[in-house]
Amino acid sequence: MRAIKVLESTILHGSDQIFWLDGQSAESISRMRRIGGRILTEVTEKPLDLTIREGAGKTVLWRQSTDSFVSERPDTAEKTFTSAGTYTFAGVAYDPKAQFLPRALSLTVGNVPPSGHPVVLYPAPVAVRFNSAGGLRLTLARDSDDSPLAWAIAEVSVTVPGLGTQTYRGQADQHGDLLLPFLRLPPLPEGVSHYSASISITGRMDTSGEIPADPDTFGALDIGEPDSTSFNQTIGFSVVPGDISTLRSDGRNFLALKPV
Repeated sequence: MRAIKVLESTILHGSDQIFWLDGQSAESISRMRRIGGRILTEVTEKPLDLTIREGAGKTVLWRQSTDSFVSERPDTAEKTFTSAGTYTFAGVAYDPKAQFLPRALSLTVGNVPPSGHPVVLYPAPVAVRFNSAGGLRLTLARDSDDSPLAWAIAEVSVTVPGLGTQTYRGQADQHGDLLLPFLRLPPLPEGVSHYSASISITGRMDTSGEIPADPDTFGALDIGEPDSTSFNQTIGFSVVPGDISTLRSDGRNFLALKPV
């Protein structure tokens, strides 16, 4: 067999990685399903030597070592990870198939050892499917001028007797529209007419439909009550499995929101 003489080797180290998760697939991040396709990032801040590689449900970040090239084959010491320090990775993540809503992000990455960073994305309304458990159909808008409130996140808590509380989350699109299926909700027990539920919403009043927002910068918003002119951070309502309900603030055809 002919021997191949290696004159020089390139050294690249896996610096960190991002896991893209489906925010409607489970209650907690630790149980959320990884998105099956590739998520791309329009990067606005990163080190000059960073290489980005996208795969199914994850993005791997690579950096050159201090000595990018070594003579002949690298030995164990030369292969050993050497931290280049933490750094900021920022930009806008988006699904090229538009099944998930885009979002801005700014992460401090480059940890040693690279532990990975879970980032949650939410399905776009066109990709949401209701099942027999039903769900919510919402339009979110500003109380001040009735304009759509883009990118806000709704969290619904449903109390199920004997099972505790189930939590569901969804994100409004650029038009303020949001579809939230209750995928894990069980049928009503005998003698029970409905489940009690509550909704809270986080967002920012300065968001624009043209520019994806970073949910990590969101705060609580006040919600207009369905049957009164008052506003509260949490409002209650009833859930019947199988129904697709719409919540509207009093005298509006949308759910009105304003700063706390």
